[in-house]
Amino acid sequence: MDQSHTSPESWATVTPADLVRSISRRLPSVLVTTLLVMLLIGGLLLAWPNQYASDGLFYARLGRGAVSMDPTTEPTRSVSLQESRSSEVNSISQMLTSREIMDRVVRKVGAREINHPRNWIEKVGNLVSSNEAKEATQQSESNNDRIETAQQLAHEVAVKKVAKAVTVTVPKDSYTISVLAKGSDPMLVQEIVQAILDEYGAYHVEAHRSNGSLDFFEQQSKDSRGAALASHEALQQARQDMGWMSAESAEKAIQERMVELEIALDKAESDLADSESRTKVLKQRLAGIKEWIPMETMQVANEAADLMRSQLYESQLNDGEKLAKVTTSHPRYKLLREKMSSGAEIVDSVGSERQQSTEAINPIRVKLETDYEVAMAKTAGLRSRRDSVSRSLAAAKQDAKRLTKDAVVLNELAWKAEIAENIYLDHSESLESTRLMHELDMQEMSDVSVIQNASLNLKKVGPPRAILFGLGGLLGLCVGVLQALVRDNPVGSKVSSNRDSSGRRKSDKIVVPMEAADEADSYSTADGLTHVSSDQEEEERSWVKVPR
Repeated sequence: MDQSHTSPESWATVTPADLVRSISRRLPSVLVTTLLVMLLIGGLLLAWPNQYASDGLFYARLGRGAVSMDPTTEPTRSVSLQESRSSEVNSISQMLTSREIMDRVVRKVGAREINHPRNWIEKVGNLVSSNEAKEATQQSESNNDRIETAQQLAHEVAVKKVAKAVTVTVPKDSYTISVLAKGSDPMLVQEIVQAILDEYGAYHVEAHRSNGSLDFFEQQSKDSRGAALASHEALQQARQDMGWMSAESAEKAIQERMVELEIALDKAESDLADSESRTKVLKQRLAGIKEWIPMETMQVANEAADLMRSQLYESQLNDGEKLAKVTTSHPRYKLLREKMSSGAEIVDSVGSERQQSTEAINPIRVKLETDYEVAMAKTAGLRSRRDSVSRSLAAAKQDAKRLTKDAVVLNELAWKAEIAENIYLDHSESLESTRLMHELDMQEMSDVSVIQNASLNLKKVGPPRAILFGLGGLLGLCVGVLQALVRDNPVGSKVSSNRDSSGRRKSDKIVVPMEAADEADSYSTADGLTHVSSDQEEEERSWVKVPR
């Protein structure tokens, strides 16, 4: 029967017994196949170059790179330290595998040193890459371009080798970063790992550095200082022009002054009213008291009476002479007699003595006048004091009104000066912080420290030849069994058996060629038939009826 008519689903009917029978019949070929595969794999393992490893260790401590913000911005004042530190560790692991680190390592170690072949695999790889480099350099026109292109290609090849050799791992719940490199040269892998440890410190500092922040804050601090000084000068000039040292202190002083003036005004008005009332009373009392009062009375000669008698005597003499010259019946006689009589009566009415009184100024009136003058002077003084206090109070009220207007300007200038000063202080603080960070950056001090330098391990770490050789033996055995199954084809035998079972009803015996029957190896099946297989012609199958 032809094997090409066997479907893939028919292999599912193969039993372990069929597998064992196929292996037993094809045991020599199975052993030979297994041995050949093991020899092939053993040769490959012997030719496979040894692998050496070198590792280093970083520690990400809690520093300025983990908790500080960009010095040019400050979006918030709260920082999640734990989250930032974990994120920092993850960022470090990503940065360690970045292209920039690989470029720096290649520049430090040297592309020629990295690309130098150290085994036959690298030689084959370099041969392929050199052919590609030749094709690329042929497109360049000038010699300098060819050299530059060749250097770039060599650099790219070295970067790929370093990236392939380096592995960065971060243990769980840890702040350490492990850097591992594997290669065929222990000295080279150590140099690569050490170069990564050395170069990452500066790279980490550069990643956290804000270029231009120092110059920016120096300019900002200078400008804010000038603005603060100008604001304070404007405030002082306004105070001098307005006459106020401080709006708050001036307002307090004016309020206290107004209170004192109001108290003084009330007191002055009260004292003035009292003084005016006293003056009025004193004036009324003065009006009812005499200015002069008699002090002493005595009897003295009345000189006037004597003079009057002398004059009367002379007048009577003259009148007597005139009376003698006239008659009694003359009209003048009667007049002269009446004149003489009236003059005598007048002189007689005046006594020879008179009372003389001595008067003096009334002391009570003098005292009252003195008190009145004092009261008048006091009243005038109190009135003047009241007017002065009133004017001072009015001036204080005017000052209060002026201060109210000036306080708006002074407060605005004071606010501007305070804001400018706070801005200057903030910029100065940021400038000092930036200067400190700049100095730390210049010293290349980062918060990632190397706690383990690159190790030199002369003991190979691969390949695991014993394990791989054992796996190669299993692979050879599987290949041998597979070829035995393919050659023995138990699936085709079962298919032929199923097809011939229907033909047994028509014929009790199937004729088998004698050549095939003599050379066939027969065995009985479960249905009483004997399976005959020919070694020379495996595709032909014959079935014979064996008597029971």
